[in-house]
Amino acid sequence: MRYLWPCLLVLALPGAAGANVDLDALKASVVQVEVTIQGEDYFSPWMRPDPEGSGGSAFFIGDGRLMTNAHVVSNARIIRLKRPDRPEKYDARILFIAHDCDLALLTVDDKTFFEGMKPLAFGATPALRSQVTAVGYPVGGRKLSITEGVVSRIELHDYVHTGADRHLTIQVDAAINPGNSGGPVIQDDHVVGVAFQTQFFSQNIGYMIPTPVIRHFLKDVEDGTYHGYPLLGVRTGNLENAALREYLGVPDGETGVLILKALPFSSTAGILERNDVLHAVDGIPVENDGTVKVDGEFLELLYVVQEKHVGDTIILKIRRRGEVMDVPVALKKWDVRMPDGAEYEVRPEYLVLGGHVFVPLSSGYVGAAGWRSDLGYWLNEFYTSLIDERPGVEQLVVLSRTLQHDSTRYQNYANVVVRTVNGAAPKDFRHFASLLDGAEQAVIEFEGVNVEPLLLDREKIAKVQKAILDTYGIKEDRYLREEQR
Repeated sequence: MRYLWPCLLVLALPGAAGANVDLDALKASVVQVEVTIQGEDYFSPWMRPDPEGSGGSAFFIGDGRLMTNAHVVSNARIIRLKRPDRPEKYDARILFIAHDCDLALLTVDDKTFFEGMKPLAFGATPALRSQVTAVGYPVGGRKLSITEGVVSRIELHDYVHTGADRHLTIQVDAAINPGNSGGPVIQDDHVVGVAFQTQFFSQNIGYMIPTPVIRHFLKDVEDGTYHGYPLLGVRTGNLENAALREYLGVPDGETGVLILKALPFSSTAGILERNDVLHAVDGIPVENDGTVKVDGEFLELLYVVQEKHVGDTIILKIRRRGEVMDVPVALKKWDVRMPDGAEYEVRPEYLVLGGHVFVPLSSGYVGAAGWRSDLGYWLNEFYTSLIDERPGVEQLVVLSRTLQHDSTRYQNYANVVVRTVNGAAPKDFRHFASLLDGAEQAVIEFEGVNVEPLLLDREKIAKVQKAILDTYGIKEDRYLREEQR
């Protein structure tokens, strides 16, 4: 269970809040964000939930751009910005959004909005135990709030917006109140982070996105497209055990990690092998515990790769069956069709056939169905085992539920994972739909021994399909995304 919450807002300590901070300058730089959001209904994907209000903070960085968190404006239908020195609200739009690192850039087409605004400059990563100042609009008031906190930890941490990404994070010890996600954290008149999440069920623990992550995002979008973070795509084991080191032929004085698996569809697929030893990445030694030393700090190996961009090439120093070699790797995103994190601004796929509701397995659907179901197990099983055991399969399909109708009487399928259609394993959801469309009769087998097969007859379904769709207000029997590649 995760205990992080995507809303780090006010960082407060007793004392002189906002010391050495130019409040007038911040009033011309930090704005309030009001958002109308509308997400997706993964359980009934042909429907949309009611819109709801949300909000946060943003700050001006120049060139008509304002920075905020991705989670502040995700699934936004309307975005309005309010300056603290004006009564008007201005319509804004998203320029770029990076869900993997929870950052976004906004702009306002009405250029009068930017009159008199002063861009905030970015600074370096703050030192441990140094004081930082957070600025934003916490709940409980409409005025700009300026409070202080102390940097207590710098390390890689989970970003809860997607639930699957992990990046450099700065922990701040301070009291936290919800309301101003996306606001700047300042030290010596420079932005050193963006407030974004808090530790749930704990006191005085909050997090900000540091400038190395911010700069990576800004450089990525320079060509007009956000490409995202590359993934090395390896499962590793430590080499702290002397017997294992001897078995692998690693001499004393050499450090590294054991490659357990190179993930299919990743940068290292077909390049690294099980029982390779990874000694260094771009000349940076890898320690036996899987860390690398960067600026005097030991960070996870992942950090070295995250400094790179999609399309960059890195050199891996590896040992394979006793031979040491340098291996170039072209970095790319992990492009398997079933993402391991939450998705936003993406309409969920579905197919309703004869009252049976089929959907692709995703973290969004698992959340809607309840993590106590077996679907959480199958989501994890796909990434750990099935992706290897079933070559070509990039997405699992779920029979979500059976809509009640005379034709579906005594059929109570719910949240079961499809294994085959007429003996063929669907490689993704589009392929699954094509297998059904091309069959007059279909036998669908499911994972597990306690689920009976489902028999579908195209002629019988045609007689009841429209009546079922009309009964449940389903205008289209399916939504399939375009081919991704």
